[in-house]
Amino acid sequence: MNSWLLLSLLMAHIIGDFYLQSDKYCKKKGELKFKSLFLYIHAIIIGLLSWAFVPFANFGTFALIICGTHLLIDAIKTYTRKNLWAFLIDQFAHIAILSLIAYLYIPPHQLPIQSIDFLDTLPIPLFAFGLLCCLKPTNIFIKLILERYKIGETTSCENIKNAGALIGNLERILTLVFVLIGQYEAVGFIIAAKSLLRFKDSDTAKTEYVLAGTLLSFGIATLCGLAIKQFSILL
Repeated sequence: MNSWLLLSLLMAHIIGDFYLQSDKYCKKKGELKFKSLFLYIHAIIIGLLSWAFVPFANFGTFALIICGTHLLIDAIKTYTRKNLWAFLIDQFAHIAILSLIAYLYIPPHQLPIQSIDFLDTLPIPLFAFGLLCCLKPTNIFIKLILERYKIGETTSCENIKNAGALIGNLERILTLVFVLIGQYEAVGFIIAAKSLLRFKDSDTAKTEYVLAGTLLSFGIATLCGLAIKQFSILL
């Protein structure tokens, strides 16, 4: 399997699936299902992005396959409940297709993202991919986990969710950077500092919400950093 090709396809997927579609259009897809115009537009965008990241003429067929399978998977998802398992299965199916294509297709030339890989310590495209994973996708993942276990359903928690998402993004970026440079002690310092600032609240529900969100946030960012370190060995 070509690791650079897989990274290119994953970059195209995460940008198209998370950053180029809004909650509004996702909701319309769920309501209208196969009748939703955005369902088809979204699949075409994913296909075009994949081709943009792998800009070779003979990749066109594979870009169409990505477009078609993405459309089918998303269409099936509209008939399921919007929950944690639906999200995980949906993403697993997309990644499985991309992994298969990365195994089957052999790029004739160097891929575009390889041209910006000029650091000896860590590939810049891989670091960018890690950052993208730690922002919007992780926010959605954490939200679904908290909903699954009914954490944060009180009014007091609703008032801090927007701020919590912003703080979570910042702490995951810092955690990712510290893990990648091997400064694990700094991660512990951030967790301790946040605990002192946030856990003096007498509202039990809010405390549970902040604690669960914090542990998930730091845990996911740490795992993401470790995964990136291992993936960088393959590039």
